[in-house]
Amino acid sequence: MHDTTPARAHRCTRVDAICVLLLIAYFLHFALAARHGGFREDEMLNLWTYWYVGPVQLLFDLAKFWTPYYRPGGALYYLPLYHFFGLNPFPYRIVQISILALSIPIAYWLARLLASSVSVAFLAVLAFCYHPYVANLVFVGAFIYDVLCGLFYLAALTYYVHIREKGAYLGPLQLVLFLVLYICALNSKEMAVSLPVIVLIYEMLKSSCWASWNALLSWTRLDAAPALIGGAITALYVYSKIGGTASTTLSESYRPTYSWHNFVTSNASFIGELLYTPQAITPTALLLLWAAVFIYAFLRRDRMLRLMAFWIVIVPLPIAFIFPIRSGGCLYLLLFGWSMIGARASCDLIAFVANAFVAHGQRIGRYRTPRAMLLSPAGPTTGVALFARTSSAMAGKTPAWTVTIVLVSVLAVSFALFTDWENRRLATVQNCLGVGQKVSHVIAAFDSLNLRPAAHSTVLLKPNEQLFRNKWHPLFIASLVWNDHSLQIWIDNLSKITPAQLAGADYIISLTEFNATVLRSPNAQKTK
Repeated sequence: MHDTTPARAHRCTRVDAICVLLLIAYFLHFALAARHGGFREDEMLNLWTYWYVGPVQLLFDLAKFWTPYYRPGGALYYLPLYHFFGLNPFPYRIVQISILALSIPIAYWLARLLASSVSVAFLAVLAFCYHPYVANLVFVGAFIYDVLCGLFYLAALTYYVHIREKGAYLGPLQLVLFLVLYICALNSKEMAVSLPVIVLIYEMLKSSCWASWNALLSWTRLDAAPALIGGAITALYVYSKIGGTASTTLSESYRPTYSWHNFVTSNASFIGELLYTPQAITPTALLLLWAAVFIYAFLRRDRMLRLMAFWIVIVPLPIAFIFPIRSGGCLYLLLFGWSMIGARASCDLIAFVANAFVAHGQRIGRYRTPRAMLLSPAGPTTGVALFARTSSAMAGKTPAWTVTIVLVSVLAVSFALFTDWENRRLATVQNCLGVGQKVSHVIAAFDSLNLRPAAHSTVLLKPNEQLFRNKWHPLFIASLVWNDHSLQIWIDNLSKITPAQLAGADYIISLTEFNATVLRSPNAQKTK
């Protein structure tokens, strides 16, 4: 199903549209259950950080992508939703699902451009758009950074490849748009740093050998310039995150430890999850699998496969040296590379089977004609004769592309059924929707007070138990529930306050997971 002639362009456009609609429907079949999800603990910290900094400062941080200590791209998601919907999780989940759905046609078009095949693009995005081991990307709001990074990363690369596959170069405005999309991906999550390297490899695979130094310089100036400019942006960004002052604020769980052991161990874990065999891929198996992919890609002389062979090694680098090992939504971009490789291998096998079926039928028709079968000693009614006659007729009338479509459809349906079965086996929906229940309960406890502290008041929270791993979360939730920057909120035995401040607190509130009680208020009333 390759598009090689202009005459098929209109028909393939319709086929592409149908494929994209089917893929979005398939994704929504799994994803819509996430609309009932709540907030995870991390989201309260994320949202509070953007709320505390404020939209004006965050706009500067988005432009100065190399200086912020936190991911400012998340503010594009959190702040508008908080402004209009407060702490109602439903709109947040709907927007997250919508962003992932928007990524599907972008990923499909990128696959289509790279593979020049409807079959490969459809099968690749079928595997990419929903994976049970990456389902927290859909169900857990804290993975919005991976969602946004994936959207902007794929959009930037698709935009670039779309222009280059037409044989054109990026003009100044096009280059600016490409770099803006890349910076948006960087502002969303550090995983995006691999994009300039992927673009450079794409250009190297696309170009022929350079006949002279002048040819190399011309290639560098025209073909490689966007990748090199993106690389300069990446160098500045990486230095600020790892070598600059921002590196001192990194917690141990985000600080990379560079070693060959960490590299192969992490990647073995990544691939084990994506191949539905967690804990089964050893470092040795990983290296053999990588070698097999590179050999397959270069022997087949497929530029897309060669690019994806580099993709699966380079894209996970930002998280390959971080322990504990990342999983789930962090593997979103890596999943695209393996999905493309699997789709191409599947289509190659399907093409082989389809051509063998047609060729076999033609041989039967040539050597076992109906007249020959009628004159055979065994007679015309034997099972062998009937099967041979039927196979000959089918092969004579069925072209290879028809058989290919049938086999691709069978494979797609089989894979979808397997994904649904695996999703049920892992109890993905039940496990993911259980995340964030405690946050919802504490928000409801604050709402039940029907309290609006006066501006510039001081509030002391007295949790009767450790509600969250991060003991500051009650402060974050209270700040977001009341949405007043003038309030001074303390947590008992955690905030550094003097006895005089403690004695003069305007409000004292006792807090459990399900209940909040006002112990002191300016009116000296104790209400529940």
